Amino acid sequence: MSMLNQIRDDIHHLPAPKLLRFLLKDAFPGKTVVTASLRAPSIVVLKMIADIAPDTPVLFCQRGHIYHESLAYREKIVDILGLTNVTVTAGGASSNSSDGFFQHEQMWVGTNVGDGRVRETVHLAEALAPYDCWISAVYHSPKPENITHRVDVCGEKVRVDVMRHRNVNDIRRFMRDHGLPFHPRAKHQKIAQPTSTREAVDIYHF
Repeated sequence: MSMLNQIRDDIHHLPAPKLLRFLLKDAFPGKTVVTASLRAPSIVVLKMIADIAPDTPVLFCQRGHIYHESLAYREKIVDILGLTNVTVTAGGASSNSSDGFFQHEQMWVGTNVGDGRVRETVHLAEALAPYDCWISAVYHSPKPENITHRVDVCGEKVRVDVMRHRNVNDIRRFMRDHGLPFHPRAKHQKIAQPTSTREAVDIYHF
């Protein structure tokens, strides 16, 4: 059995927090990186990771114009979650190798004229090179068609999308239950007080 199939068998029934713990602590300790943006699904993933290993490398993907609210929000999220290994990347040169072809994130980014948006690609082959496992948590557009499972391969790396089966109501509830703020430009910003102190394990369907 291949390593990928073994991992899929090991994590088949695991909810997202337990899957992340398995990856960070058992399968790829010290060799896992996370790519993220400032949308709510990313914040949910980062919260779960911070609860397990707050020193996990996090690459916030950023292209083009970024609003002042976004800069402040990113700082606030990093502080709230206690993330200690955070960098920002605009990506590097596109890769012509088969390994790097799919190692990118696509984002909708604001322009500095009005409220316009453009779609940008953040090429990540160079940034991901030191790692064996990549948790892809930028949710601006559908994932590439070649990625069909929560855990897949991307070149020589294991690529993970723990929120592949995410539900918008679950995401909002997770944000609410943990008192996490939405981006100030996002819809549905209002966050109620946490409804319980239960851990985020089996109550969310991702």
